[in-house]
Amino acid sequence: MNNALTATLEDRRLSLFAGDRLCLTLPLDEGGRHRLVVADPATAQRVVEALERCPGVGVLPAGGGLLGAKTVAENFTLALRYDDDPDDPRDWERDLEAALQLCGLPVQRIAMLGRQQPMNLERTERWAIGFARCLLRPPELLVIDRLFAGLSRREANALIAVEAVYHQRYPFRPVVFVDLDSHELPALPDCRTLTELAEPAETAETPCPC
Repeated sequence: MNNALTATLEDRRLSLFAGDRLCLTLPLDEGGRHRLVVADPATAQRVVEALERCPGVGVLPAGGGLLGAKTVAENFTLALRYDDDPDDPRDWERDLEAALQLCGLPVQRIAMLGRQQPMNLERTERWAIGFARCLLRPPELLVIDRLFAGLSRREANALIAVEAVYHQRYPFRPVVFVDLDSHELPALPDCRTLTELAEPAETAETPCPC
């Protein structure tokens, strides 16, 4: 039986399939949090790879998705100036500082970050910086990949509070959390659906109780 994971985007609705079985269907303009729980890292990677092939989907990995060999400032220059309109009056530097403050970083720390290399930062701080980039250039669907693996309860709850900013700014852009199955997964406030993908061909979607 073909259990290959594929994703399609038609009529503003994203669908994830395991073979010919529908695992997840999600409208792109109704917003909200959604959780997709998988059994192991290999399946999580396959899910994320399938989703990010669809146009308009952005993936935020647990490490923030920053290039370790470049400074934080260089990372943002690449991300925010890529394909930029030279006539765009937007002040990216001011907007970036505001986004980092929304992510809970104090002004004094922000002033020091530009010269830092991501590999030298704490993982939660790297994620918050990568998340700030999503606040400035939001995808139509944001996929948050295995954020909570290895975090303490306090760290996980702190990042959930940071992520809430995204829904406040973009209420009609959905977010999907891809999480590894664990009894220690933190609850997601206002989570709309929970989809359990124990095996690629065995899925169940329910209203999220978390």
